[in-house]
Amino acid sequence: MSVEQLFIYPIKSCGGIKVEEALVTKYGLALPLNPDIVDRRWMIIKDGRFQSQRVRSRMPLIQPSFVKDGLCLRAPNMPELYVPVNPLPDEVVHCYCWKYPILGLRYGDHVSHWLRTFFETEDNLDLVVFDYKQFEGRQCKNSSDPNSARDGDVSIYHDMGPINLCSTKSLYDLNTRMEKKIKLNNFRANIFVTNITEPYAEDCWREIEIGKVKLTWIAACIRCLLPTVDQETGIKDPNQEPLKTLKTYRLKPIPYDVSPLFGINMAPTDDNSIGVIIRVGDLVQVKTEELDFWSKNASVSSN
Repeated sequence: MSVEQLFIYPIKSCGGIKVEEALVTKYGLALPLNPDIVDRRWMIIKDGRFQSQRVRSRMPLIQPSFVKDGLCLRAPNMPELYVPVNPLPDEVVHCYCWKYPILGLRYGDHVSHWLRTFFETEDNLDLVVFDYKQFEGRQCKNSSDPNSARDGDVSIYHDMGPINLCSTKSLYDLNTRMEKKIKLNNFRANIFVTNITEPYAEDCWREIEIGKVKLTWIAACIRCLLPTVDQETGIKDPNQEPLKTLKTYRLKPIPYDVSPLFGINMAPTDDNSIGVIIRVGDLVQVKTEELDFWSKNASVSSN
């Protein structure tokens, strides 16, 4: 098995950037040439609460690119917008990612105006960035979703864990069950693994090695309406696919209730895996598995 693709999504729910290599940090994958560019380090908020494609389906049309000391945002019929990471803004804002409080630094009114113009709204939209030098990340174990996160497993503006992994074989299997095929980026994972033994084998992975990096399973990835958004058009599928199909065969009611599973959330196993680069083509080795995951009624705790 090996890594087929790597993605960094700098702004939560906005466009992703395909990379050939990524630096592993405790907060997720980062750009090796500029470690300040970290996955989901930025977030769009409305009155302090996070925004996502579930509500604003055009968010993936905001496409960031890496530039010196920050990001350049491009979107249809909009001027380019430079978002600096050095220096960071000064204004501290109290935010919520789902129901969990977390801090952010707010960019200026010109950024808010750009967002309102693109979304054609008068809503109070802002862009915030996480300052890991003065703020504390979210403890993954405190999520209300079932998880096995450890003390020290942290994320920024992610839904659950700092690193999300899927296999291409699982996607191919899903596509055989649907009339309209979907692409890898519908699931917005950071790591896509190829040449696995069978579809969904990753469900049972509890510790893996990618090159010299060890990653530990935090939780199964619970899927919602977000994968129904076409990442190239920003339009939701009218039939709620692939969610509708996933619900026909990817449900584990205890403990995940009515949400289907696709992919897994992971975190660096220890400090030795932080600051190490992983690359497309790196071998993936499974070190620990929980082969009875699907037969167990409740294999993780709900915190």
